[in-house]
Amino acid sequence: MRLLNPEIYLEHIDFAATTKLDFTPLFVDPKIFRSLTLDLSRPHRTLVFDKVACPESLGFILGTAVAAELKKGLIPIRKAGKLPNIKSSIARQSYQDYTGKPSAFEVNKALIEPGDRVLLIDDWVETGGQLRGLTKLLEKRGARVAAISVIGFNTAGKSGKLRQDYTLTSLVDYEATEKRDLTQRLDQS
Repeated sequence: MRLLNPEIYLEHIDFAATTKLDFTPLFVDPKIFRSLTLDLSRPHRTLVFDKVACPESLGFILGTAVAAELKKGLIPIRKAGKLPNIKSSIARQSYQDYTGKPSAFEVNKALIEPGDRVLLIDDWVETGGQLRGLTKLLEKRGARVAAISVIGFNTAGKSGKLRQDYTLTSLVDYEATEKRDLTQRLDQS
């Protein structure tokens, strides 16, 4: 679902970053950041859900803004080894990231109640591995992923199949069947 012209956001993403797109320029202009927050939130204003979940690091920025906009609680999901809690209070889920490397997410178990309906917010879905790890982590804790909202989404390959399993909205859709050159703008390939 495209809400505004995605070119507005593409102009503020640093596509020349070396290994991963740099989204931080989206946050410096308050009008662009506010528009982005509204566009990620808009499809879910009438959705029945309890909390917003988001992964670090840029997901924290986006998820916090959306949670505040929609007046919902926040479930911050950390990369493995970052939570200060004792191990018995941490839920963990392994996944393979967009580079093909193994990684893991962790969350404080107390933040997720069985039956919680969760809106998942993240920045970019390249291969879908990270998003699958996030959904598994939430579902293992008894939550239901009510919807997912992201800035960019690769509709090809394994990531494209996520739309069959979840209500997923994105501001920018693209199709990359091969591993994408992360230094190239999506709108100029």
